[in-house]
Amino acid sequence: MLKKYFVNPFTVFFSAAVAFFWPLSFFLFSVKNDALTYYYPVRTLISDALHNGELPLWTPYINMGYPLHADMQSAAWNPVIWLWSLISNYSLGAFHYELIFYLCFAGIGFYHLCRNMGCSKNAAYTIGFAYMFSGFMVDSVQFFNCISAACYLPWIIVSFRKMMTEQERTSAAGMAFFLFLLFTGGYPSLFIITVYVLAAYFLFFFFSTSNKINFLKRTIPQLLLASILFLLLSLPAIISFTQHLPMINRGKSQPLSFILENSMNPANCLSLLMPFATTAQDHWLNSQIIMRNMYVGIIPLLFFMYAFTRINLRKNKELIFFAIMTLLLIGMAFGKFFFLREIAYQFLPLMDSFRHPALFRLFSIFFLLLISAAALKEWELKKVDDVSFLRKAIIALLLLGIASFFTLFVLNYSTNNLNFLNLKKVKNLFPLLDFKQRFLIETPLLILTLLLSWFAIVKKKNIRLILIFTMLDLFFATQLNLPVTVIGAKKFTEVEQLINRNPEKFPVPDNSSIEINSANSSGENFITGSSLPFTKKIGRNDYYISPGNLSTQDQFYESAARDSVFKKNLVYFSPGVSPDSSQQISIPGISANSMTVTIGPGKGRMLVYLQNKYPGWKAFVDGNEVAISPVHVTFMSIRVTPGPHKVYFKYQPIAVVIAWCISTTTLVILLLWFTIIFFQKRNKRNPERKT
Repeated sequence: MLKKYFVNPFTVFFSAAVAFFWPLSFFLFSVKNDALTYYYPVRTLISDALHNGELPLWTPYINMGYPLHADMQSAAWNPVIWLWSLISNYSLGAFHYELIFYLCFAGIGFYHLCRNMGCSKNAAYTIGFAYMFSGFMVDSVQFFNCISAACYLPWIIVSFRKMMTEQERTSAAGMAFFLFLLFTGGYPSLFIITVYVLAAYFLFFFFSTSNKINFLKRTIPQLLLASILFLLLSLPAIISFTQHLPMINRGKSQPLSFILENSMNPANCLSLLMPFATTAQDHWLNSQIIMRNMYVGIIPLLFFMYAFTRINLRKNKELIFFAIMTLLLIGMAFGKFFFLREIAYQFLPLMDSFRHPALFRLFSIFFLLLISAAALKEWELKKVDDVSFLRKAIIALLLLGIASFFTLFVLNYSTNNLNFLNLKKVKNLFPLLDFKQRFLIETPLLILTLLLSWFAIVKKKNIRLILIFTMLDLFFATQLNLPVTVIGAKKFTEVEQLINRNPEKFPVPDNSSIEINSANSSGENFITGSSLPFTKKIGRNDYYISPGNLSTQDQFYESAARDSVFKKNLVYFSPGVSPDSSQQISIPGISANSMTVTIGPGKGRMLVYLQNKYPGWKAFVDGNEVAISPVHVTFMSIRVTPGPHKVYFKYQPIAVVIAWCISTTTLVILLLWFTIIFFQKRNKRNPERKT
């Protein structure tokens, strides 16, 4: 019985994720850059709202008030984030294990996709690990939503494939569910690309079938079911995003120069063999360091090449489609170095809305590995056949690796250039190594991996050895790249102390000036970005925490009025009155979506609340709703009559709340349906359980 659980895909892939990313899973170091400065604080705000019994709609702590639910990268509508937030009060440790979950679930998804294609368990594990620890995964950790999108992608594709071939309603519902998770929790551009990939895959199935009318009759109902379920599940996010996009600069069509930022330099295709060497800052690599890596392991790469030597694989229509998609998507990833991304920008809807062309390489890796899976399946079934190509490929790569190693060694044979071989100095010199030095370090691992590949593929023809050697190869490649693209320089405990995570409740502000709140509000060396979300103070600093800043907020921040307004308190009377009038204002309560203000006796005046005005805000004076007027470009003000009053500001976008109720009901019904079907299938496989 225990063996069954130990060999379960979840156990296997989870254990591998913990082991490969051990500096994070054992809390020795923390993630860095965008993961720590944007994605983590946003999750703490979601958690705070949920633990306070509220929907995560608004946050007062980002740039003078921000519609958290409308930020396409906040994941405020993603049930996985809600689950992590509710069970953990979202600590930094929970953030690390959310990453481990994504890696694990990505591997399991690709495993099931390979099994759906007919691969054996060992072959499916091999390719699942190759995807789980591919260069994209190791490179993109700081773009946290890219990892979550990559996690759901295999589940979407396997559900879609089964829907096209088997016309099961459960497959249609599964695709809608995972597409919903990607839409609400993944990087927006990866959702757009996924939709295009699904459209291309549908066209492949349509044109490859002989009876097209019958195909449409069978598949259209499934597509309609999937579309309806996706829309119902995503309804609050769709309403939130469509309302928000016209109010931000990033919601408009972007210039081509912006779209082509962070293209993948074709030179970085060398990462298929030498992922660590291509992390060097040499000018000829010329791209963002987190936009380079395509590594999938040497053995999966060998089988990708092997696929093109097999006649029956070359004639397989689906593999031809995969090969075309691999080439098209890597061409898109090249961005400014190739013409395809510019064509897509000019002619395809929504392709003018996002940058980072290098993100397309995720899909190129995806289809490359599907071809590798088919080739590994072919080899496993006919491994007694001729393996001359694999033998020749391994020998060629071995000779190339050995020749390159000795050439670079001779060219760099001097005391200064070989100082990096002194292990005592590796820690300090590691970030300074150039391409040639990193190449010299990595080449022995490449040679060793090729020798092990020879032993497993040519000599022993053993799929289990292939699995073991692939894991070793991916493990060492990951370890070399972790310090460069994943973990920060500070220890986990130092970062945790620097963040100083607050309790879940909302402390009542003392109505200090925004200038005081914003002073010293950036983390040390920007390690945590803005500290305002963690200290729970309302203000703004120069740190650009959100990619979806309200246009009006940016206009205010760049205006001449900023300095004078920042000297005001969070809530104040306008125009200015007597110096001690500020004492007439107190704030007895604040939460994610509301604030209560009491004001003392006095004449009629204008009360200013320094939170961004946004559709959905309402104000009440002594229980009676009053009109909200804009002031200082972006903030809220109301008129109060003479005398003492209790003022209540409430953010409650009714359409969004109703949509959330519809979405939640749909999700609960869908999960119950999945649960019933799961146990029905389980009982059919194990009829003795019924007795």
